[in-house]
Amino acid sequence: MNWQKTDGSELETLILSVDESYRITLPQSFCKRISWIAGDQPHNGWLLLGSPGRCRLLSAAEVDVDPNFQSLRARIATELNAPSPNSLEFQDEASAALALRLISVEITPRKPGWRLTLPRPIAAIMHIRPRESDIAALFLQGHIEIWTIETLRSSVTTPLIQII
Repeated sequence: MNWQKTDGSELETLILSVDESYRITLPQSFCKRISWIAGDQPHNGWLLLGSPGRCRLLSAAEVDVDPNFQSLRARIATELNAPSPNSLEFQDEASAALALRLISVEITPRKPGWRLTLPRPIAAIMHIRPRESDIAALFLQGHIEIWTIETLRSSVTTPLIQII
């Protein structure tokens, strides 16, 4: 499904099924918009969880060179290795779960597209169930994003008059 924006660009949106192994197949035509998803060899990447219903697929190189991701990865390492000052005191949830916000993935070629296995923690947070759930794949801001259908649905609940 393509939506034509008023500036002539397209918002490409695909509705994809999640198979029994939490895999989705991104069509080749969709992946051609991303220069790092090419060739016939698997690629390492990252899923950045922006909200419980939305994540972004990033290249390993992009995460390695961006100072914001370097800071995020350092913070994740700090949180994972933080000693507990008191067994009765709990770390705040946002810090404790920070490592779930950036998870390494592998994208593998599969004719006629590319296969991505959603990490189970991400699938659980997004309420994605194998063979039951569909997801929306969108090309936004130069990246492939994966949204739950509920997030896609709720994105259009704001009355248009409030947006324009």
